[in-house]
Amino acid sequence: MLTTALLAITLGYGLEGVSGDGSTYVISVLGSTADPVCLESNSIYFGLPEFLDGIFDHALCNETTYGSQAIAETRVELHEEGFNAKINGWGDAMGTDGVSAFSRHDIYASMELATEEDLRVHVSWFVLAAGLGTVNIEIKRLGDIDGPDDPSPPIIDRGASSYIDPISFEGVDVLAMPAGRWRIYMYSTHQAMDTKEGFMLGFARTTHMATYVPLGDVDGNGSVDINDLLAVISGWGPCSGCLADLDVDGEIGINDLLQVLSDWGS
Repeated sequence: MLTTALLAITLGYGLEGVSGDGSTYVISVLGSTADPVCLESNSIYFGLPEFLDGIFDHALCNETTYGSQAIAETRVELHEEGFNAKINGWGDAMGTDGVSAFSRHDIYASMELATEEDLRVHVSWFVLAAGLGTVNIEIKRLGDIDGPDDPSPPIIDRGASSYIDPISFEGVDVLAMPAGRWRIYMYSTHQAMDTKEGFMLGFARTTHMATYVPLGDVDGNGSVDINDLLAVISGWGPCSGCLADLDVDGEIGINDLLQVLSDWGS
């Protein structure tokens, strides 16, 4: 409770980090694990300060004509204009006759954040997985700053799992983030091996770049104008999940109209 009391005093506009933790694991192997030509592995356990600064982990086995490596990195960057959430892991495995190659990475990362102000964000994002790779990101509200946990459905919950062929997609979201406590959770893993065709290289990554926009900015283009007003008027009435439902109450109504007028020209 002391943490939340201090938080209520120190929070400004935008999301602030409250706590965070996670871990990475990377391994690269040449030959069998019982009698390897090379075996390199490493783990990092991190908290909020390290998470904000960025985590990088690497394991490399490098011979003249063959080798393997695994890379793992993640960060949530908070700034005045918004936030960026990134997780990236990949590796390769290139053996030779009589010597197999293998690599793997795992990343688990979670950050709790909070804001005393209602926010609206424009999020540009992409997701990529290739080889034997899996990546996932979830952003959800946990509850009020000074209240018990009362999780809401995630506003972002996406990922990809690939089997040889690459999977990639990208997009833009415009989302409401009501005041309260929030969590960003990310996970990524790959395995690369030269003993199976198509698995010599693996990727698993996603980046979400969020920019704060005015609460009355329906389309998230950074300004509140006639297009936002028309979106509210044309969508008037029950409309769960609609962009013009600015207060996320399941209906486009007078409160949404007043929000657009309040932010007009910003």
